[in-house]
Amino acid sequence: MSFGLPISLAYDVVETATTLLTPVVGATATAAAIVLATALVRLILVPLTFRQISLERRRQALAPRVEKLRAKHPNDPLTAATEVSALYRAEGVGAAHTFLPLLVQAPFFLTLYSLFRTPDIGDRPNELLTAHLAGVPLGDHWLDGPLLGVHGLVFVVVLALFTAAATLAARRLRRLGQPVLLSLTPYVSVAFAATVPLAAALYLLTSTLWTTAENAFLRDRGLAERSLGS
Repeated sequence: MSFGLPISLAYDVVETATTLLTPVVGATATAAAIVLATALVRLILVPLTFRQISLERRRQALAPRVEKLRAKHPNDPLTAATEVSALYRAEGVGAAHTFLPLLVQAPFFLTLYSLFRTPDIGDRPNELLTAHLAGVPLGDHWLDGPLLGVHGLVFVVVLALFTAAATLAARRLRRLGQPVLLSLTPYVSVAFAATVPLAAALYLLTSTLWTTAENAFLRDRGLAERSLGS
């Protein structure tokens, strides 16, 4: 059972993409199909990303009012946090709006996760479970095979790329003045990626790299341009 999109539809989409990509990339076609499908999902969500960026800028514009509320209750952080949350809700920039792109992605990830854990799709075997990347089945977890050798190396490469992206995200959060604990949250995704099938880890890695590019070319560039103009 899938908790996201219909799993049979996801199977047909990935299988068709695999067939189309096989003449180009050979045995890695299914892995390539997952990467392209993830990129397509993120491309569809670009309008939501621009909306999220707009909300982030509006939250930044509220910073002086937020500081006043916190200064008003220096010894009562709970009341200060409550009033700040009320301000964000009143201005339409609450957490629900901020995390909307992430929430919209959830059904796609859950469907892919289920797809590579389900042995049968309807009345037919799930042939995607036989697909692999450099000889490692896409349905395998990190600990399903030897840590030394090709199996372990593939996961190490994926997780190393993931860690590099998480490090960039953590540095960006610290640069923006976020608390140290919050700046470590990108590494939670790395730990999570180490526990899911390789196919799901590829989805998470591709999505994370996409977010890294968005931060560099949309969010941070916009901040730099406004700083130069002020």
